[in-house]
Amino acid sequence: MKLMLIGDCHLNDKAPSSCTDDYLLDLFVLLGHCARLAKQFDCAAVIQAGDTWHTKTPGRTSHKLIQSATELFHSFPCPVYVTPGNHDMSNDRFESIFEGQPLGVLFRTGAVRLLSGWADSTTWMGKPFGVYGIEQADLSLPLYGVPWLQGWNSEDSVADAQVEAATEQLRSRSDGSAPVLLVTHAPFYPPGSELTYEHYLTERFAAYLPERTSVYYGHVHDEHGIYTSGGRTFANAGALSRGSIAEGNLTREVSVTVWDSVTGAFEIVPIPHKPASEVFRLAEVRETRDVQKQLDTFLAGLGAASIQITSIEDVLHHVRGLDLSTEVVTVVVQLLEDVSGT
Repeated sequence: MKLMLIGDCHLNDKAPSSCTDDYLLDLFVLLGHCARLAKQFDCAAVIQAGDTWHTKTPGRTSHKLIQSATELFHSFPCPVYVTPGNHDMSNDRFESIFEGQPLGVLFRTGAVRLLSGWADSTTWMGKPFGVYGIEQADLSLPLYGVPWLQGWNSEDSVADAQVEAATEQLRSRSDGSAPVLLVTHAPFYPPGSELTYEHYLTERFAAYLPERTSVYYGHVHDEHGIYTSGGRTFANAGALSRGSIAEGNLTREVSVTVWDSVTGAFEIVPIPHKPASEVFRLAEVRETRDVQKQLDTFLAGLGAASIQITSIEDVLHHVRGLDLSTEVVTVVVQLLEDVSGT
């Protein structure tokens, strides 16, 4: 049996400022490639690892986009599961998904299925899914989900308690003798590369998992590849979305991951995608950054400047006489005019 894994999608009506206007169309094309690959690999299911949506405020996602996403996910050749991410919730609350979030609407349409606990679970953290107005299909897969947890970034004891509770159903059913895939949305990093401000150690997470459990995670947009931690295999192929102009998004391939239920092995599979030069407004972004650097330099030098200031016009005259680019002068002049009301 093969299962396909997709990283963060971040569907959004409005393109990020650094991206072209085709941002959303590009994502739908990429998801279309995912559907075709799922058929090619004869996948039993596709799992999206959270942050299907970008905007946490429900009212900022149009009905048209929700309808289009519903039709797209209905077109997949196999069931599509989603393990909710932090962008799919309000205030990191799991319950908020069903209080108006776009992902909750998708669940109720049946276009995608909730993956929290086992794929055929009817409860999560003590609450039946029926409370949220959804019903799960009786589809038994070696598949387990852990959505974004409020406690990921809490002190160790709080985070550990939430992880233990979230993986309890996994330990109660799996004895570690057969491969199991766990999909989560979590701040994981390969050992030694963790961020100081946001992470949960993969070694600690592995300690709560039965043997032969493979872990795929979303949330981190950079590709971490496949690695071992705490005796368990972890994988992250990066986000489907390339919404920010970070270095990783300029160079990495857009990929999906296929998991084999017999061997428990991951395979990262690149999918057709545009080069970064066609995804980002690179020239505009570089120009904006150059202006920002010049402006920062100008503002930093103000403390050492000696200007006889008797009026706003004196400052404007001084600024126009400096060796600054037209863009920086325009910004400074606009700021001074705003302050003075001129």
